[in-house]
Amino acid sequence: MRIACDVDDVLGAFYPTMCKKFNKPELQVNIWDGDLGGDCRWIAHKFPKLYDELPFWSTIEVLSNPSSINFEIDHYITSIPPHLHDIREKWLLDNGFPKRPLICTLGNKVDTMKALGIDVLIDDKPSTIKAVREAGMVGIRFVPPYMNQYNKFDKDDPYTIRHLSEVNNVLKYHMHARL
Repeated sequence: MRIACDVDDVLGAFYPTMCKKFNKPELQVNIWDGDLGGDCRWIAHKFPKLYDELPFWSTIEVLSNPSSINFEIDHYITSIPPHLHDIREKWLLDNGFPKRPLICTLGNKVDTMKALGIDVLIDDKPSTIKAVREAGMVGIRFVPPYMNQYNKFDKDDPYTIRHLSEVNNVLKYHMHARL
């Protein structure tokens, strides 16, 4: 199986770094509630302002230790503008992540996966995971420690993880469930 991994809030602690940048309290929240008027609605307004602040992208803290990756990553797929490719790639290498192709997309990750022949995506965004699964591919939902542990999407979901060392267990489960 070919595996792709998101970067922000999977490998890098985007939300905590953003909270520090904009002097916001780091809360135990659903970081994807911004569209619903929740505690993180400020992120949607501030995020586009970061596109031209290159130093921000270099200072994102590491969330997942590269030594926790006990599976083969084929690509990184991240939802940032293409002009941030080089700084994101440098961040990955500087922090000890495996050197793999990095794809920047502001569009549909499912289309990117299909184009690259990717079977599995590890991502934190519920709507992305839902789209991946609806397309017949494997979506593994990563829930960072600052995210509310359970929401309606991931409660009791065997494809939800809290640590990258759990990926192989999910893949074994998936192979067994397919039999």
